[in-house]
Amino acid sequence: MKIVTIIFILLQCLIFIGCSVAEQKVQGNKILNSTNKIDLAQLKPCPSSPNCINTEYPDDKDHYLVALSFSEQKMDTINELSKDIILNMGGKVIDESGNLKTNYYLHATFTSTIFSFVDDFEIRLNNETELLHIRSSSRVGYSDFGVNKRRVKEFSKQFEIKLNSRFKQ
Repeated sequence: MKIVTIIFILLQCLIFIGCSVAEQKVQGNKILNSTNKIDLAQLKPCPSSPNCINTEYPDDKDHYLVALSFSEQKMDTINELSKDIILNMGGKVIDESGNLKTNYYLHATFTSTIFSFVDDFEIRLNNETELLHIRSSSRVGYSDFGVNKRRVKEFSKQFEIKLNSRFKQ
């Protein structure tokens, strides 16, 4: 009887979360915009659901966090540093596009332990403004209970610490 109750509660949680598939198109391992091309100029905006964080759109107060800044002399280490942090946080790098001198894009995924939900984690390097933009979003559901926001904050914290420590040596 306890097992039936637990299963019923879990199903109710899934129904509450919504389990609607996110509006992203995936081809192979690449997330595509509406024209089926990876957009290196700007990350895709967040949907209205609260399971997404994005540093590109400051007017979207519900989904916005501040982008990471860097100086030009630190640009060459950002790619390697970002990948190391993602791997240390339990993510998997799926794709990289562009290059550090023009437009650089990295796509990684994080998979939840219990239900194996996949979240997409993207970074885009803007050399003109010397900003590293981040988007972290759940592929399914409505609420993520703050997981993506905590992930972006943790990535940002580690990024700042490691970037600064590399250049103090």
